[in-house]
Amino acid sequence: MNDMPPIQALNPFMPGAGMRPPELVGREKDLETMDRMVARTKLHMLDRGIIFSGLRGVGKTVLLIALQELASSKDMATARIEAEGNTETDYDALFHEITLAATRLPSSWLRENLAKAIANVNSISLDFFGAGVTVSTDKPEQARTNSFKLELLIESVTKELRKNNSGLYLFIDELQEMSEEPLGTLISIQHRMGQEGLPFYIIGAGLPNLPGTLSKSRSYAERLFEYRRIGQLDDADTAEGFQKPAQSNGRPFSDDALKELVRVSHGYPYFIQAYGKAAWNASDSNPTPLSAVAESEPYARAELDEGLYSSRWQRASTPGRRYLTAMAEIGGDTPSSTSEIGGDTPSSTSEIARRLGKTPGEVSMARDSLIKLGLIYSPEHGKVAFTVPDMGEFILRAAPSDGQAYDGRRSNVD
Repeated sequence: MNDMPPIQALNPFMPGAGMRPPELVGREKDLETMDRMVARTKLHMLDRGIIFSGLRGVGKTVLLIALQELASSKDMATARIEAEGNTETDYDALFHEITLAATRLPSSWLRENLAKAIANVNSISLDFFGAGVTVSTDKPEQARTNSFKLELLIESVTKELRKNNSGLYLFIDELQEMSEEPLGTLISIQHRMGQEGLPFYIIGAGLPNLPGTLSKSRSYAERLFEYRRIGQLDDADTAEGFQKPAQSNGRPFSDDALKELVRVSHGYPYFIQAYGKAAWNASDSNPTPLSAVAESEPYARAELDEGLYSSRWQRASTPGRRYLTAMAEIGGDTPSSTSEIGGDTPSSTSEIARRLGKTPGEVSMARDSLIKLGLIYSPEHGKVAFTVPDMGEFILRAAPSDGQAYDGRRSNVD
C-alpha cells in the first residue's frame, strides 16, 4: 500500500482572503522598514506610521499580518483590527485589541504593569470628563467619551512600554472604512504621542483613496505617515512567487510554463495563488509543462471569478450594475496604457452618464453607492476606477445581464 499523499495534497498554492502565501515575495523593503522602526523604538527614537494603499488582491492584508508578526517577535506590543465603519464597533475593537496586546508580551513584569495601567483607565469615572456624561445617551457625547478614554488608554500603555524599550503598534486593515469619529481620534492621538515622544504607531492598509480619506479627516495626516502604494509584483518577483513554493514541494515549473504563468497572473499575488493552484493540479509530469498551464487556465479563471468578482457583482444594485457595465465598456474601448490598475482604465463620470443616457447628477447616487460598497474609487476628480483588478474584463466576459444573479456558469469550465 502506497502511503505517499496524492500530488494534489502537496499543492502549495491556496488563494484566499488574507491567507499567507507560501512565499512572501517583493515586500522586502516593507519588512526592512518595520525592522528599522522597531530598532528605533528600542532606542527611544521616533518614527512615522505607515499607510499602504492599493487595489484588492495585491496582498495588503497579508503584508499587515507579516509586519505584525515581525514587530511582535521583537517584543513590541501589537494590536490588529479591521475597520467596519460603525463608530461603536470600531471603538470596541480598538479597546479590546489594545488591551489584548498587553497580555501577549513575554515579560511578566511588563504585563503586570500594563494591566495596572489599563485598570486605572477603566476605573476612572466618566464624570471626570464632564457632568452628565455617564448617563447621556447622546451618541456624539458618547463618541467624545470614547475619544477621551482611547487617548488615555494609549498614552498610559505607551508610557509603560517606553520604560521597557517597547512600543505600541496598531495595525488596521480596510482603514478607509473606519468611521469618521474614531478615525480622526486615532490620527490626533498619533500626532500627540509623537509630540510627547511616546512610541505609538498606526500601520494602516486600504484602497487607493485611503491617503485622501486621512487628509480629509485631519489636514496634518500627510505629515504623520509614510505613504506606500502597493501594486503588482515585477516579473522577477512574480516568477519567484510561483517557482519557490513549487520547487520546495518537489515539482517546479518548466521555463516556458513559468513564463506563461507570469504573463497571465499580471503580478497580482491573489492571481499567483489561483493560477499556481490550477496549474499544479492539472500537471501529471515533472516539471509542470506549459500544456498544464494552458489546460488549467479556465479553472484558474473560475477560481478568480468566484473569489474576487461574483460576490461583488451581486452586492451591487441594478442601477449599480448598469453603472459598472458602462465602466467596463468604456475600459474595453480604451486600451490601458498602464498596468498599475489591472487593465481597467479610469472612466470619466460624464462619459458613463452619457452611455447610460442620463446626466451625471442622475447617476450620482449609483456611483456613491458603489464607492461606499468599495467596488469603485475615485483616483481623481471626475474619474472612477474599479477597486478589483480586471473587474471590467469579468463584467464583459461573465457577468449576467441586468437583473439576473451570477451563478458562475458563463465562466466555469465544462
